Amino acid sequence: MILPALICALGLPAGYLLIRRIPVCPPAGLLANESVSVIIPARNEEQNLPRLLDSIASSVTRPGEILVVDDGSTDNSAAIAVNRGARVLTSPEKPAGWTGKSWACYQGAQNAAGELLLFLDADTYFLPAGFDRLVSRWSRERDRNLVVSVLPYHDMHAAYEQLSLVFNVLMAAGAGGFSPISAPRLFGQSLLISSERYFAAGGHAAVGGVVLENLRWASRLRDSGARIVCLGGKGTLHMRMFPEGFQQMSESWAKAFLQGAADSGSRILVASIVWISALWSTALLFVAPMNYGRLSLAVVYVLFAMQIAWMTRRLGSYRALACLLYPLPLAYFCVIFGRSAMLRALGRKAVWRGREV
Repeated sequence: MILPALICALGLPAGYLLIRRIPVCPPAGLLANESVSVIIPARNEEQNLPRLLDSIASSVTRPGEILVVDDGSTDNSAAIAVNRGARVLTSPEKPAGWTGKSWACYQGAQNAAGELLLFLDADTYFLPAGFDRLVSRWSRERDRNLVVSVLPYHDMHAAYEQLSLVFNVLMAAGAGGFSPISAPRLFGQSLLISSERYFAAGGHAAVGGVVLENLRWASRLRDSGARIVCLGGKGTLHMRMFPEGFQQMSESWAKAFLQGAADSGSRILVASIVWISALWSTALLFVAPMNYGRLSLAVVYVLFAMQIAWMTRRLGSYRALACLLYPLPLAYFCVIFGRSAMLRALGRKAVWRGREV
Protein backbone atom coordinates (compact mmCIF):
# COMPACT_ATOMS: atom_id res chain seq x y z
CA MET A 1 0.00 0.00 0.00
CA ILE A 2 2.85 2.40 0.81
CA LEU A 3 4.52 2.24 -2.59
CA PRO A 4 1.34 2.83 -4.66
CA ALA A 5 0.40 5.70 -2.35
CA LEU A 6 3.85 7.25 -2.78
CA ILE A 7 3.69 6.95 -6.58
CA CYS A 8 0.25 8.53 -6.57
CA ALA A 9 1.31 11.32 -4.21
CA LEU A 10 4.21 12.26 -6.49
CA GLY A 11 2.85 11.51 -9.96
CA LEU A 12 -0.62 13.07 -9.92
CA PRO A 13 0.59 16.48 -8.62
CA ALA A 14 3.43 16.40 -11.15
CA GLY A 15 0.85 15.99 -13.92
CA TYR A 16 -1.12 18.89 -12.49
CA LEU A 17 2.05 21.01 -12.56
CA LEU A 18 2.41 20.22 -16.27
CA ILE A 19 -1.13 21.16 -17.31
CA ARG A 20 -3.71 22.84 -15.07
CA ARG A 21 -6.00 24.41 -17.66
CA ILE A 22 -6.00 25.14 -21.39
CA PRO A 23 -7.92 28.31 -22.32
CA VAL A 24 -9.35 28.59 -25.83
CA CYS A 25 -10.34 31.49 -28.08
CA PRO A 26 -13.67 33.06 -27.07
CA PRO A 27 -16.38 33.69 -29.68
CA ALA A 28 -15.54 36.42 -32.16
CA GLY A 29 -16.34 39.94 -31.10
CA LEU A 30 -14.42 43.07 -32.00
CA LEU A 31 -12.38 42.56 -35.16
CA ALA A 32 -9.12 44.25 -36.00
CA ASN A 33 -9.02 47.43 -38.02
CA GLU A 34 -5.46 46.50 -38.93
CA SER A 35 -4.78 44.57 -42.09
CA VAL A 36 -3.62 40.99 -41.58
CA SER A 37 -0.92 39.29 -43.64
CA VAL A 38 -1.09 35.50 -43.41
CA ILE A 39 2.33 33.90 -43.94
CA ILE A 40 2.53 30.17 -44.66
CA PRO A 41 5.93 28.47 -45.10
CA ALA A 42 5.42 25.53 -47.44
CA ARG A 43 7.72 22.68 -48.41
CA ASN A 44 5.87 20.00 -50.40
CA GLU A 45 2.49 20.81 -48.87
CA GLU A 46 0.15 20.13 -51.80
CA GLN A 47 -1.96 17.83 -49.63
CA ASN A 48 -2.42 20.41 -46.86
CA LEU A 49 -2.63 23.82 -48.52
CA PRO A 50 -6.12 23.47 -50.07
CA ARG A 51 -7.76 22.80 -46.70
CA LEU A 52 -5.98 25.69 -44.95
CA LEU A 53 -6.54 28.22 -47.74
CA ASP A 54 -10.19 27.24 -48.16
CA SER A 55 -10.77 27.62 -44.41
CA ILE A 56 -9.39 31.16 -44.51
CA ALA A 57 -11.45 32.03 -47.58
CA SER A 58 -14.68 31.02 -45.82
CA SER A 59 -14.12 33.42 -42.89
CA VAL A 60 -16.01 36.66 -42.33
CA THR A 61 -12.74 38.46 -41.66
CA ARG A 62 -10.59 38.47 -44.74
CA PRO A 63 -6.84 38.91 -44.53
CA GLY A 64 -5.25 41.68 -46.51
CA GLU A 65 -3.07 39.10 -48.20
CA ILE A 66 -1.96 35.49 -48.00
CA LEU A 67 1.72 34.82 -48.67
CA VAL A 68 2.79 31.25 -49.30
CA VAL A 69 6.56 31.02 -49.13
CA ASP A 70 7.65 28.10 -51.30
CA ASP A 71 10.60 26.51 -49.52
CA GLY A 72 12.07 24.40 -52.30
CA SER A 73 8.94 22.35 -52.99
CA THR A 74 9.08 19.66 -55.67
CA ASP A 75 5.31 19.16 -55.83
CA ASN A 76 2.40 21.40 -56.87
CA SER A 77 2.33 23.54 -53.72
CA ALA A 78 2.97 26.80 -55.59
CA ALA A 79 0.32 26.20 -58.26
CA ILE A 80 -2.29 25.22 -55.68
CA ALA A 81 -1.59 28.37 -53.66
CA VAL A 82 -1.89 30.63 -56.72
CA ASN A 83 -5.15 28.98 -57.79
CA ARG A 84 -6.62 29.77 -54.37
CA GLY A 85 -5.69 33.43 -54.43
CA ALA A 86 -2.44 33.40 -52.47
CA ARG A 87 0.71 35.25 -53.47
CA VAL A 88 3.60 32.85 -53.80
CA LEU A 89 7.13 33.83 -52.85
CA THR A 90 9.95 31.57 -53.91
CA SER A 91 12.34 31.42 -51.00
CA PRO A 92 16.00 31.92 -51.96
CA GLU A 93 18.45 29.23 -50.94
CA LYS A 94 18.73 29.43 -47.18
CA PRO A 95 22.00 30.81 -45.86
CA ALA A 96 24.25 28.70 -43.66
CA GLY A 97 23.07 28.67 -40.06
CA TRP A 98 19.36 28.98 -40.84
CA THR A 99 16.62 26.37 -40.68
CA GLY A 100 14.37 26.21 -43.71
CA LYS A 101 11.21 27.17 -41.84
CA SER A 102 12.69 30.23 -40.09
CA TRP A 103 14.22 31.42 -43.37
CA ALA A 104 10.90 31.06 -45.17
CA CYS A 105 8.99 32.86 -42.39
CA TYR A 106 11.48 35.72 -42.39
CA GLN A 107 11.18 36.12 -46.16
CA GLY A 108 7.41 36.26 -45.80
CA ALA A 109 7.56 38.88 -43.05
CA GLN A 110 9.91 41.09 -45.05
CA ASN A 111 7.52 41.03 -48.00
CA ALA A 112 4.29 41.39 -46.01
CA ALA A 113 2.24 44.58 -46.19
CA GLY A 114 -0.07 43.94 -43.22
CA GLU A 115 0.06 45.61 -39.83
CA LEU A 116 -0.52 42.19 -38.26
CA LEU A 117 1.43 39.08 -39.22
CA LEU A 118 -0.17 35.66 -38.80
CA PHE A 119 2.28 32.77 -39.28
CA LEU A 120 0.62 29.40 -39.86
CA ASP A 121 1.96 25.92 -40.55
CA ALA A 122 0.51 24.46 -43.73
CA ASP A 123 -0.96 21.44 -41.95
CA THR A 124 -3.27 23.63 -39.85
CA TYR A 125 -6.78 24.74 -40.78
CA PHE A 126 -9.52 26.87 -39.27
CA LEU A 127 -12.91 25.65 -38.19
CA PRO A 128 -15.88 27.83 -39.21
CA ALA A 129 -15.39 31.29 -37.67
CA GLY A 130 -12.01 30.16 -36.32
CA PHE A 131 -10.02 32.80 -38.17
CA ASP A 132 -12.45 35.45 -36.88
CA ARG A 133 -12.07 34.17 -33.31
CA LEU A 134 -8.28 34.31 -33.44
CA VAL A 135 -8.10 37.82 -34.89
CA SER A 136 -10.81 39.00 -32.49
CA ARG A 137 -8.85 37.64 -29.52
CA TRP A 138 -5.91 39.85 -30.48
CA SER A 139 -8.10 42.87 -31.25
CA ARG A 140 -10.17 43.00 -28.08
CA GLU A 141 -7.26 44.16 -25.89
CA ARG A 142 -6.08 46.91 -28.23
CA ASP A 143 -2.50 46.15 -27.21
CA ARG A 144 0.04 46.20 -30.01
CA ASN A 145 2.51 44.42 -27.74
CA LEU A 146 0.20 41.40 -27.50
CA VAL A 147 1.38 38.18 -29.14
CA VAL A 148 -1.12 35.32 -29.50
CA SER A 149 -0.01 31.77 -30.20
CA VAL A 150 -2.42 28.85 -30.58
CA LEU A 151 -1.65 25.16 -30.19
CA PRO A 152 -3.83 23.55 -32.89
CA TYR A 153 -6.18 20.80 -31.81
CA HIS A 154 -4.71 17.54 -33.12
CA ASP A 155 -7.25 15.80 -35.35
CA MET A 156 -6.40 12.12 -35.78
CA HIS A 157 -7.89 9.51 -38.06
CA ALA A 158 -5.43 6.60 -37.98
CA ALA A 159 -4.68 4.37 -35.00
CA TYR A 160 -0.92 5.03 -35.12
CA GLU A 161 -1.50 8.76 -34.51
CA GLN A 162 -2.78 7.96 -31.01
CA LEU A 163 0.84 7.21 -30.08
CA SER A 164 1.52 10.97 -30.11
CA LEU A 165 -0.31 11.32 -26.81
CA VAL A 166 2.69 11.87 -24.49
CA PHE A 167 4.43 14.11 -27.03
CA ASN A 168 1.35 16.32 -27.27
CA VAL A 169 1.02 16.63 -23.50
CA LEU A 170 4.67 17.56 -23.01
CA MET A 171 4.65 19.96 -25.98
CA ALA A 172 1.65 21.78 -24.49
CA ALA A 173 3.25 21.82 -21.05
CA GLY A 174 6.61 23.06 -22.29
CA ALA A 175 5.39 25.92 -24.45
CA GLY A 176 1.90 26.90 -23.39
CA GLY A 177 2.21 28.24 -19.89
CA PHE A 178 -0.80 26.06 -19.04
CA SER A 179 0.59 25.21 -15.60
CA PRO A 180 1.26 27.12 -12.38
CA ILE A 181 5.04 26.73 -12.78
CA SER A 182 5.69 28.04 -16.29
CA ALA A 183 5.18 31.19 -18.32
CA PRO A 184 3.74 30.98 -21.83
CA ARG A 185 6.29 30.67 -24.60
CA LEU A 186 5.13 30.12 -28.18
CA PHE A 187 3.80 27.33 -30.35
CA GLY A 188 5.51 26.86 -33.68
CA GLN A 189 2.29 26.18 -35.60
CA SER A 190 0.72 29.64 -35.24
CA LEU A 191 1.72 33.13 -34.23
CA LEU A 192 -0.24 36.40 -34.45
CA ILE A 193 1.90 39.47 -33.87
CA SER A 194 2.06 43.12 -34.93
CA SER A 195 4.65 43.86 -37.59
CA GLU A 196 6.49 46.40 -35.43
CA ARG A 197 6.73 44.01 -32.48
CA TYR A 198 7.96 41.23 -34.77
CA PHE A 199 10.85 43.26 -36.16
CA ALA A 200 11.61 44.92 -32.81
CA ALA A 201 12.36 41.45 -31.44
CA GLY A 202 14.55 40.58 -34.42
CA GLY A 203 12.01 38.40 -36.19
CA HIS A 204 12.99 34.88 -37.14
CA ALA A 205 16.51 36.16 -37.80
CA ALA A 206 17.03 36.17 -34.03
CA VAL A 207 16.56 32.39 -33.92
CA GLY A 208 17.40 31.48 -37.51
CA GLY A 209 19.43 28.39 -36.67
CA VAL A 210 17.15 26.94 -33.97
CA VAL A 211 14.87 24.04 -34.97
CA LEU A 212 12.24 24.83 -32.31
CA GLU A 213 12.51 28.55 -32.85
CA ASN A 214 9.28 29.23 -30.98
CA LEU A 215 10.67 28.32 -27.56
CA ARG A 216 13.90 30.27 -27.91
CA TRP A 217 12.29 33.37 -29.43
CA ALA A 218 9.76 33.84 -26.62
CA SER A 219 12.33 35.26 -24.23
CA ARG A 220 13.52 37.72 -26.87
CA LEU A 221 9.95 38.86 -27.41
CA ARG A 222 9.46 39.48 -23.70
CA ASP A 223 12.74 41.39 -23.54
CA SER A 224 11.43 43.65 -26.32
CA GLY A 225 8.23 44.41 -24.37
CA ALA A 226 5.88 41.77 -25.79
CA ARG A 227 3.10 40.08 -23.78
CA ILE A 228 2.50 36.49 -24.82
CA VAL A 229 -0.82 34.66 -24.60
CA CYS A 230 -1.02 30.96 -25.48
CA LEU A 231 -4.32 29.21 -26.19
CA GLY A 232 -5.61 25.79 -27.09
CA GLY A 233 -6.96 25.50 -30.60
CA LYS A 234 -10.05 23.34 -30.04
CA GLY A 235 -12.92 24.90 -31.96
CA THR A 236 -10.65 27.45 -33.61
CA LEU A 237 -7.52 26.04 -35.25
CA HIS A 238 -7.01 22.33 -35.90
CA MET A 239 -4.30 20.29 -37.60
CA ARG A 240 -3.73 16.88 -39.11
CA MET A 241 -0.05 16.41 -38.46
CA PHE A 242 0.83 12.97 -39.78
CA PRO A 243 -1.42 11.79 -42.59
CA GLU A 244 1.51 10.20 -44.45
CA GLY A 245 2.10 7.42 -41.97
CA PHE A 246 4.03 6.17 -38.97
CA GLN A 247 7.45 7.08 -40.37
CA GLN A 248 6.46 10.70 -40.96
CA MET A 249 5.20 10.93 -37.39
CA SER A 250 8.36 9.44 -35.94
CA GLU A 251 10.66 11.68 -37.97
CA SER A 252 8.69 14.75 -36.97
CA TRP A 253 8.82 14.07 -33.23
CA ALA A 254 12.48 13.03 -33.38
CA LYS A 255 13.73 16.12 -35.16
CA ALA A 256 13.82 18.47 -32.20
CA PHE A 257 12.12 17.15 -29.09
CA LEU A 258 15.43 16.82 -27.23
CA GLN A 259 16.08 20.52 -27.73
CA GLY A 260 12.49 21.23 -26.79
CA ALA A 261 12.92 19.47 -23.46
CA ALA A 262 15.96 21.61 -22.67
CA ASP A 263 14.24 24.85 -23.70
CA SER A 264 11.06 24.16 -21.72
CA GLY A 265 12.65 25.19 -18.44
CA SER A 266 14.00 23.28 -15.45
CA ARG A 267 10.73 23.18 -13.50
CA ILE A 268 8.77 21.71 -16.39
CA LEU A 269 11.60 19.26 -17.05
CA VAL A 270 11.61 18.05 -13.43
CA ALA A 271 7.82 17.74 -13.34
CA SER A 272 7.93 15.79 -16.63
CA ILE A 273 10.54 13.35 -15.28
CA VAL A 274 8.56 12.76 -12.07
CA TRP A 275 5.30 12.28 -13.98
CA ILE A 276 6.78 9.89 -16.55
CA SER A 277 8.58 7.93 -13.82
CA ALA A 278 5.33 7.58 -11.90
CA LEU A 279 3.48 6.39 -15.00
CA TRP A 280 6.13 3.77 -15.73
CA SER A 281 6.37 2.64 -12.11
CA THR A 282 2.64 2.07 -11.85
CA ALA A 283 2.47 0.07 -15.08
CA LEU A 284 5.55 -2.05 -14.41
CA LEU A 285 4.86 -2.79 -10.75
CA PHE A 286 1.31 -3.81 -11.62
CA VAL A 287 2.63 -6.67 -13.78
CA ALA A 288 5.71 -7.45 -11.64
CA PRO A 289 5.98 -10.99 -10.22
CA MET A 290 6.11 -9.66 -6.66
CA ASN A 291 2.88 -8.39 -5.15
CA TYR A 292 3.23 -4.68 -4.42
CA GLY A 293 -0.49 -4.34 -3.74
CA ARG A 294 -2.11 -4.92 -7.11
CA LEU A 295 -5.50 -3.57 -6.13
CA SER A 296 -3.92 -0.31 -4.96
CA LEU A 297 -1.76 -0.16 -8.07
CA ALA A 298 -4.85 -0.74 -10.22
CA VAL A 299 -6.55 2.22 -8.57
CA VAL A 300 -3.47 4.41 -9.15
CA TYR A 301 -3.27 3.20 -12.77
CA VAL A 302 -6.89 4.20 -13.39
CA LEU A 303 -6.31 7.59 -11.74
CA PHE A 304 -3.38 8.24 -14.09
CA ALA A 305 -5.46 7.17 -17.09
CA MET A 306 -8.20 9.58 -16.01
CA GLN A 307 -5.68 12.37 -15.57
CA ILE A 308 -4.32 11.75 -19.07
CA ALA A 309 -7.84 11.77 -20.50
CA TRP A 310 -8.52 15.10 -18.75
CA MET A 311 -5.23 16.55 -20.07
CA THR A 312 -5.81 15.52 -23.66
CA ARG A 313 -9.47 16.46 -24.08
CA ARG A 314 -8.48 19.90 -25.43
CA LEU A 315 -5.29 18.77 -27.12
CA GLY A 316 -6.57 16.29 -29.67
CA SER A 317 -9.07 13.62 -30.62
CA TYR A 318 -7.54 11.02 -28.32
CA ARG A 319 -9.62 7.97 -27.63
CA ALA A 320 -10.41 6.70 -24.16
CA LEU A 321 -8.66 3.45 -25.05
CA ALA A 322 -5.40 5.29 -25.82
CA CYS A 323 -5.56 6.92 -22.38
CA LEU A 324 -6.33 3.62 -20.68
CA LEU A 325 -3.46 1.90 -22.52
CA TYR A 326 -1.11 4.79 -21.83
CA PRO A 327 2.02 2.53 -21.52
CA LEU A 328 1.94 2.12 -25.31
CA PRO A 329 2.25 5.84 -26.22
CA LEU A 330 4.62 6.20 -23.25
CA ALA A 331 6.90 3.48 -24.64
CA TYR A 332 6.75 5.11 -28.08
CA PHE A 333 7.75 8.43 -26.55
CA CYS A 334 10.73 6.90 -24.75
CA VAL A 335 11.95 5.09 -27.88
CA ILE A 336 11.76 8.20 -30.09
CA PHE A 337 13.21 10.46 -27.40
CA GLY A 338 16.03 7.98 -26.75
CA ARG A 339 16.80 7.73 -30.46
CA SER A 340 16.92 11.51 -30.73
CA ALA A 341 19.34 11.67 -27.78
CA MET A 342 21.54 9.02 -29.37
CA LEU A 343 21.67 10.88 -32.68
CA ARG A 344 22.69 14.07 -30.91
CA ALA A 345 25.37 12.23 -28.92
CA LEU A 346 26.78 10.84 -32.18
CA GLY A 347 26.71 14.29 -33.77
CA ARG A 348 24.14 13.24 -36.38
CA LYS A 349 21.13 15.26 -37.45
CA ALA A 350 17.54 14.18 -37.90
CA VAL A 351 15.94 14.34 -41.35
CA TRP A 352 12.65 16.07 -42.11
CA ARG A 353 11.12 16.27 -45.60
CA GLY A 354 14.41 15.35 -47.20
CA ARG A 355 16.44 17.97 -45.36
CA GLU A 356 18.72 17.63 -42.35
CA VAL A 357 17.57 19.66 -39.35
